[in-house]
Amino acid sequence: MPPADPAVRSNVHWSIALPNNLGGLKDGLNGLDTWLQSHRVDTETENRARLVFDEIVTNVIRHAHGDDKSHLIHADLRLSGGALTLSFRDDGRPFDPRSVAPPKPAASLAQASVGGRGLTLVRAVASHIDYERTADGYNHLTVTLPRR
Repeated sequence: MPPADPAVRSNVHWSIALPNNLGGLKDGLNGLDTWLQSHRVDTETENRARLVFDEIVTNVIRHAHGDDKSHLIHADLRLSGGALTLSFRDDGRPFDPRSVAPPKPAASLAQASVGGRGLTLVRAVASHIDYERTADGYNHLTVTLPRR
């Protein structure tokens, strides 16, 4: 019998704090890729993790703050058993992505709007999404992805 995958048997954790700009997003995605590959995460889960990371961090960069100041976005990932959990923490405006209604389908391609479908994709790939506004004024979003 082959030995069990150590990433499945134990908790494996990665954490990063990145600035709320596109350079921070790029650095975060590069770090995410390196971490996922070093832990032999399957390609399907890796692609879903990239999608979630990109969508959530991009939304924080674009919509969370009404100023031009620098803010940090904290991301934590944890492999445990058959799941990959991504947690995000930011000091932006309160925003619970679970409360956003999915966009209505366009009547035609010509009438379709660009954007606004990222959270729908996140919901589609996640097995669980949780949100809280912390007592110290932070958004804390957790997205759990099943590993294939």
